[in-house]
Parts: sequence; structure tokens; C-alpha cells
Amino acid sequence: MKRWTGYILLISLCVCMTSCGKKETGSELLTETKEAVTPVEETVEPAVEKTVEGMAFHIYYGDEQAENIVQDTIYAEEVDEHTLMQELVAALEMDTSAGLKSVSFGMHNGDRVVIVDVNQAFADYVSRMGAAGEYIVIGSLTNTFLDCYQCDAMLLTVEGKVMETSHNVYEEYLEWYPYVESLYSIEKMELGEGDIQISCPQIMDFSDGALQGKWNRIFLGTEERVLDDWEGNGTYQVTFEVKTMTADMLSILMNGTADTGEVHSFQYTYNIDLNTGESIRLRDHVDVKKVAENLFAGTGFYVDGMDVSLFSERLKAIYGSPEALARSLEGYDYSEDGSAPYGYSYIEDGKVWLCMEVPHDLGDYVKIELDTLGEM
Repeated sequence: MKRWTGYILLISLCVCMTSCGKKETGSELLTETKEAVTPVEETVEPAVEKTVEGMAFHIYYGDEQAENIVQDTIYAEEVDEHTLMQELVAALEMDTSAGLKSVSFGMHNGDRVVIVDVNQAFADYVSRMGAAGEYIVIGSLTNTFLDCYQCDAMLLTVEGKVMETSHNVYEEYLEWYPYVESLYSIEKMELGEGDIQISCPQIMDFSDGALQGKWNRIFLGTEERVLDDWEGNGTYQVTFEVKTMTADMLSILMNGTADTGEVHSFQYTYNIDLNTGESIRLRDHVDVKKVAENLFAGTGFYVDGMDVSLFSERLKAIYGSPEALARSLEGYDYSEDGSAPYGYSYIEDGKVWLCMEVPHDLGDYVKIELDTLGEM
């Protein structure tokens, strides 16, 4: 996940990393460590994602019990080092006077390094904390800057000098602190018997009991309707895969087969915004018109298990025009009004996959990975 995506050179490194003279930091080890970092010549840009809500980035902070560092997604019109610090101060409920002095970047032995220089108010705040609280704050700061700037290590200083508390002296590189992406779990409820076997997902231990109950009822209600309506003499099986599970989103792919003398396969999905409790539809985060144009043009996507040219040919025969396909994609995924979707999508590793129904001789459905989320 961590990758070098470009550079925004926010502060010149020359004052502390050139041969024009050694600038003391109050720690010989820290001084030597900083001098070993080679300044980057390019600019370093935050690794953010453009969404309809704004520029998305991750911050890290302590959970309610102050036992774990957790990840959250924040949306802002613009993202820079001050945006990160403001969000951290709010999430960690720090003194509002705590802040940054500067941020700079370099390389050391092939690793990407970010040097975060905080003000004295930040250091004073941390120094008043216990060991556990200090761990949460420093870990949150470290993870947030490493994530946003896609770095491998961080050096922390206080107004250019070593940061020292009663628990630690921050003279060396800081790397990723352990964190929890989500504070809930997905358990499997087995339904049916004999020739009908259904694995139904159930959300457990989520902080919002009403949201958890709502979606568990939706999951269970969908599968119970199948049990009530099933009249086949063959077998019916459904399993599920959790494709994305974070504090903000849950994306589940359901895989099924029905054998009544001829085996048919099917897929459907659930995509849930865990902040609002609402269903996420394809059109909420993808430009369906642009995706339809790409599918017709045979570019910007990958088809799992099928030649792209053959797929595009069949797609044109079914829909006739990109406009007709876009209207179909507009109706993908469950809506809150209960209307039947035209197809399904899910999200895995930040990429959108379509589950599109095709004739039985082509395998009943195809899975399509989109190269981009599209511009909204």
C-alpha cells in the first residue's frame, strides 16, 4: 500500500543537511542521523484520493479506551501538512496550541524519510502524558505522516532539537506503529440444511448498534427470502468474501451456485458506508458515463477470465450504445428504496470491480476491474 507517489518539497533541507556546517540538535545521534539523510530534489505531494466528498486521506488516533491506534478517513478541500496536524489535534483532543514548525523530506539507504519538526507546545503536551498516552500520540503522528506522504520512516524534532520525555528520547527513525483498521468483526451464520447451504454475514462488535442491527437484518432477510421461495429439487449454495473492511467501509461479495440439473452461478454484493449506515451504489463514487465509454472502447479495465475484445463485442450486442450501458450502470447495487439492482459492484484494495451478468454460455457473470474510479 505504501508507495512513493511524487514529492512536495515544503521546506528546504539545506539548513540542516549540507556541508556548510553542523547544526546541533541537542543529541549527537540525532544530528548524525539527520546529516545522513539526502535531500530530495523533486517535490513531495500528499497521497490523497479525489472523491465527491473532497480529498480523502487517513489520520490515526487512539480509540475510546486509549488501547489501540485506529485509522479513519478524512475529507478536505485541500491537504497539506497543516491540514494533517489540525485533524490530529482534533482527533487526539490535544491542546490547540500544539502544532508544526516545518516538514521536510529526504532519502536514506533507499528509504523515504519525512522529518517532522513540531513546536514546543506539542512537546510540552506529550511530556505531561503517561507512557500509554505518549505512545498513542507519537504513533498517531508517525502513522499519519508516513501514510499521507508515503514514506518509510520519520524523524521527529522539537524546533530543530531532540524531543525528550520522561519515557523516551526520540533520536532515531520512527516507523509504522501497529494500528487497527476496524474495531468490529464479520461472523458467519449458517442457514439452510441438506441441499441448501447459505453462509450469511453478520456484523459483530460495531460501535453503532443501530447500524449493526439494520444491516444484519438486511443480510439475514435476503437469505431467508431465498429459503422461503426455493422450490428447486437440486442444490443451492452461497458463501461470502469480505473485500474491504475498514472503519469507514464494508464491502462484501456473495458467491452462489444453483444446480437444478444445470449449474448456474451468480454474485451479488453489499457496500456499506459505516459513517452514514447507507448503502454505497456504483454511481456514488464512479462516473458511470465514463466507465461505459471505456467498456465500449475496450480500454481502462480488466476482465477476469475473458478476452477483452470478446467481452466488448458481446457488450455492444447487448446494450447497443455507451448511453444504454451507462443507464444500466446507474442502477447498480442496492438502493435504500428496495428496488432491484441491475448489477453489482464491490471494492477491493481501493479498486472497483463490477459483477456483470452475461449469458450462461459465457459463465453467467463476469468480474471487471476498473483501472480508475473515474472523475466525478
